[in-house]
Amino acid sequence: MSQFKGAKIAYVVFALVIFSLVANIAYLGMTGKHLISDSDIKAFAKSRGKVETVEYATRGEIYTSDNEIVASNVQKFKLIAIVSDKRPGYGDKKAHVVNVTDTANKIAPILGMDPVSMAQKMQEAIDEGKYQVEFGTHGNNLSANQKKEIEQTGLTGLEFEEANSRNYPLGDFCSYIIGYAKNMEKNGVKGLVGEMGLEAIYDEILAGKNGYKVYQKDAKGFILPNGVLKQKDAVDGQDIYLTLNSSLQRDLDHLLTKEAGEAGANKASAVIMEAKTGKILALSNYPSFNPNDRKINDYKNFFFDTAYECGSVFKSFVYASSIESGLYNGSTLYESGKYDYGGSRPIRDHNNGAGWGSISYDEGFYRSSNVAICNLLEKGYTNRDELIETYEKLGFFQSSTIDGFDSSSGVALYKKDKSRAAYLTTGFGQGSTVTMVQLLRAYSVFANDGKMVEPYLVDRIVNKENNEVTYNGKTKYSEKIFSSSTVSRIRDLLKGVVSESMGTAKKFALDNGVQIIGKTGTGQMVGENGTYSSTNYTKSFAGMAPYEDPQIVTIVVFQGPDNNTTDHQANIIKNIVPSALSVISSYNASNNEISTEEYRLDSYINQSVNYVKAKLESKTLNVQIIGNGSTVIEQFPEAKSKITKNDRVFIKTESSDISIPNFIGWSRKDVLTFGSLSGLNITIDGNNGLVANQSLPEGSIMHSGDALTITLQ
Repeated sequence: MSQFKGAKIAYVVFALVIFSLVANIAYLGMTGKHLISDSDIKAFAKSRGKVETVEYATRGEIYTSDNEIVASNVQKFKLIAIVSDKRPGYGDKKAHVVNVTDTANKIAPILGMDPVSMAQKMQEAIDEGKYQVEFGTHGNNLSANQKKEIEQTGLTGLEFEEANSRNYPLGDFCSYIIGYAKNMEKNGVKGLVGEMGLEAIYDEILAGKNGYKVYQKDAKGFILPNGVLKQKDAVDGQDIYLTLNSSLQRDLDHLLTKEAGEAGANKASAVIMEAKTGKILALSNYPSFNPNDRKINDYKNFFFDTAYECGSVFKSFVYASSIESGLYNGSTLYESGKYDYGGSRPIRDHNNGAGWGSISYDEGFYRSSNVAICNLLEKGYTNRDELIETYEKLGFFQSSTIDGFDSSSGVALYKKDKSRAAYLTTGFGQGSTVTMVQLLRAYSVFANDGKMVEPYLVDRIVNKENNEVTYNGKTKYSEKIFSSSTVSRIRDLLKGVVSESMGTAKKFALDNGVQIIGKTGTGQMVGENGTYSSTNYTKSFAGMAPYEDPQIVTIVVFQGPDNNTTDHQANIIKNIVPSALSVISSYNASNNEISTEEYRLDSYINQSVNYVKAKLESKTLNVQIIGNGSTVIEQFPEAKSKITKNDRVFIKTESSDISIPNFIGWSRKDVLTFGSLSGLNITIDGNNGLVANQSLPEGSIMHSGDALTITLQ
């Protein structure tokens, strides 16, 4: 009887198994899922148990010509806790959070989070059957140091997602040129994407190419340990080196902000270009912005995008055309004040049409006489067709592209309006419009024996993997537009504008004995009602130095009310031009020297501080340790950078205790690098010179965020 009963039970069990199998097959056929586990067998079969992840490329960085970093990557991490016990382990080792209370007590202090809240968050995720949990702002944007602290606990189930954010350590530094990149989605993949300036123009080159990894997964979608099936390594982005000089750019940014602000200018821009090469050494716009917070009121880059009526700085090219044609005689007299061309009102000189009596054309240039221009244009001193052809050769009223920046073309009014007035007013910079980049390029013709030089900003692009230069910026000259004798004569006239008693640019004379030459200009601005404003003007200065053989070309433009504008523009020129000449002198000196003690840095990350220090000092390098730790977690300059004897190398350790060095004699650049790596809030008093004083003594212990004041000579 008992045997019969046992057989009956076995029969029932067998029947249930068969029924379950049939039911599971039917359910699988209808839904693609396992009846009991609810695993998505259909999807698993379709993907063949594989999952693909993106291997992100590191975005290239942007440097100045003197190797100061302008745009860099800050490595950040997001903490993820795997709380599901269904995740496969590694042998006997679990791969999920085993004890939420112990984990929270050890990890929460590192995150600055309440341990009870952290434990509760993990427990709630477990109770809800979740696979993983994140910790919001506390678990995002973790530093490499925080990541290392967490890993050193040895706790299981804790993983990190890596992401780069873009950092601009110099803040508002030529921001309309540098632009910015931010984390966003592009082509279905999240990452850093350039949105403005060079970051956008060279986005593909900077971004590099992402790779991938294909992993084996189980039916539940969990990645199997050591389950990499295939992979393609990411190709990191390339680095861009600019023609900008860091100290000159900082000085120009500071000067333009100060002087334009005090003048009440609505907009302003200033540029300095190396006359012989076309390298832009500094370029500033006002108002500007900090690309780290991107509070931008106007996305238009004044230097490239704004076409305006430039005023009398345009007169130099009318005079040059007259001289080139052989029709000019500077000593010939004309009657200044007013020029009646048959319009509703005569053209007047800028002193309300009073003029200065009968004066020479040379004096008319010094005084910036509109009537002189009208006479040159209509009294047989120029050829109209030749002059218009000269405008075109000089690049006026044409769009152009420089390192990816498209320049506005401006408008030649005389092409649309065939009246005498349109042709005449263009000659003294009214009616027709030009851009700063057009003026900069055109004025270079007087520094290069009649040939223009093309301005450029990108010096070279470098593959950071092998240090190969993949692009080199080059000096490009135009055809010869003016003869050597014409150039010499114009330089004499431009000198007179600054040095003669009646010259309009007397205030721009330098105090160091170097002779600057140049031309001022005032253009009326069109108001909202379409008529010229009686209160707002465009004030410009275009200059070169030194007179004998110009090494720099500079343009300064202010727009807004005329509140002692000339004084403020002159302050910029008198301060920045000597510095620019000094920079070029140092460039020329270094080009004549061959460095025989060049050294390429290795990567020192995760190596012993003592070992790295000894190795670098053996190369006669100046090693600065940041933090009182024993292991290197960051370095500057980066691996593969070229340095020379006595250069300073910064080594950051894992310790949060930072011993303050003796900053006396340091450069501003090195102080800013120390501040960026250490996280100290360093205030620098003064714009030039070396460190003369520091608010805390050498050896003081500080921490990230603490304040320190440095005073320059």
